[in-house]
Amino acid sequence: MAREQHGLRHGAMAALAIVVAFAAPAAADTWTVRVGHDGTRFVDDVSGTSVSTVHVGDTVQWIWEGTMEHSVTSGTCDHQGGGGGYGGYGGGGGSCEDGHTWQSTGLQPAGYSFSFTFASAGTFAYYCAMHLNSMTGKVVVLPAAVSTGPCVVDAHTLCLGGGRFAATTRWTRSDGTNGDGSAVKLTDDSGYFWFFDPTNIEVVSKVLNGCALDDAHWVFAAGLTNVAVHLTVTDTHTGAVYTRDNAQGTAFAPLQDTAAFPASCP
Repeated sequence: MAREQHGLRHGAMAALAIVVAFAAPAAADTWTVRVGHDGTRFVDDVSGTSVSTVHVGDTVQWIWEGTMEHSVTSGTCDHQGGGGGYGGYGGGGGSCEDGHTWQSTGLQPAGYSFSFTFASAGTFAYYCAMHLNSMTGKVVVLPAAVSTGPCVVDAHTLCLGGGRFAATTRWTRSDGTNGDGSAVKLTDDSGYFWFFDPTNIEVVSKVLNGCALDDAHWVFAAGLTNVAVHLTVTDTHTGAVYTRDNAQGTAFAPLQDTAAFPASCP
């Protein structure tokens, strides 16, 4: 009996170890943003836009380039026309307010770099103090990533493609308020998100298995909204992440991306 109980305890501990290992946080990543790319742009190396998508615990490193001085200052701009930039000169206009998420770098030349590690989820806007609303960026911080494994359903996550793909949305209103879309599953491959009212569908999405045609899984989506939307679909088998953004004030255009997850079969 003692030997049998020892075997049971050993088996239970082994099972627990497997669960713990399976749910262990993934290693933190460092993401690079070019400051002053093409003159007055923040450009993320991965997205090719001014939007960086990271996870809690990840670090963003901004690297200065070009011939002008720029800053990386957390905060938002009103995007109204007007005045000239930092100290009354430079490009851009409107007014910007320091969000104090990190201490502003101040104006710096090419070759300077600055890093910040994000400890909480959310959307963090920033701007250049020289160029104000003509040079802005955004970091979307998702909950901490875990090592790859089956999708886990929660109030804000759709598990699609037979549970392999995790889909989420994050919305932002014109007044800067933001939040996570609430997920409602329809089928094994499809579902929708509502933002402000459970009776008001905002984004519908599905993941299709296109393996028989082009060795890929496809992402289709459509929106019934004109607020800013950040759509994220994660392949939990490989860790690959697919993102798309809908701009503020723009109707969400239908998305039919058959190259969303290339070479992802089986």
